[in-house]
Amino acid sequence: MIKNIVLDIGNVLCTFDPEGMLQQLFSDNHVQEQLNGIYFASLWDQYDKNTLTKGKMIEIGELQAPELKKEIKVLMDDWTQYVELIQENVEYIRHLHDLGYGVYILSNIPQDCFLHLKENGLFKHVDGGVYSYQEKKIKPDFEMYKTLLDRYELDAMECLFIDDLEKNIEAANTLGFHTIHLKEPSQLKKKVSHFLEDE
Repeated sequence: MIKNIVLDIGNVLCTFDPEGMLQQLFSDNHVQEQLNGIYFASLWDQYDKNTLTKGKMIEIGELQAPELKKEIKVLMDDWTQYVELIQENVEYIRHLHDLGYGVYILSNIPQDCFLHLKENGLFKHVDGGVYSYQEKKIKPDFEMYKTLLDRYELDAMECLFIDDLEKNIEAANTLGFHTIHLKEPSQLKKKVSHFLEDE
C-alpha cells in the first residue's frame, strides 16, 4: 500500500529547461551554444552537489570563454528566475498531502535554486526532503534514496517515486520503490491518480 509520494523537482514540480533558459537570456545562438556546452553538458552535476560554488562556476566559465565574462555572470546570477513552479502540480501535491499521504522531495538541486523555490512556496505542503546540495551526492547514487528512507523512517515498498529521468527511476526500482517515469509534467495528476486507484 502506498503511504508516501516522493517527487523529483525539475520537470516534475517546476520547469528546468537549460536551452530555453539560454534562449531567453541571450539572443546570440553562438553564446547559447557555448554556455550550454560549458555548464549544462558537465559542470552542472557538480553545482548540484555543491562541490563547485557559484564563484567557482563563474571562474571556470571565464577560463574557458573569457570573451563571455559578462554573459557568464548574467547566467549564474539570473538563471533561477527561469525556473518556474508548475502550479497545477504543486496544487496536486497539496491535495495528496491533504488526503493523508506523506509528501517528500528527492532532488538534484543547487542551493540558490532551492532558496528560490522555497521563497515561492514550493515546500509548504512537504513533509521532508533530501537535496543534493546538502548531501554532496546526486541521484542516481543509491545513498540519496537510502538517506531519505533512513531519515524519515520510510519503507520503499510504501513509497511512490516520480522522476523525469529514467536512470533515477531505475535506481529507485532497484531499491524497491514503486515508480512513475514522468516524461511530461502535465501528466503528473493523471499518472499518479491512476496508479493510486489501481493499487
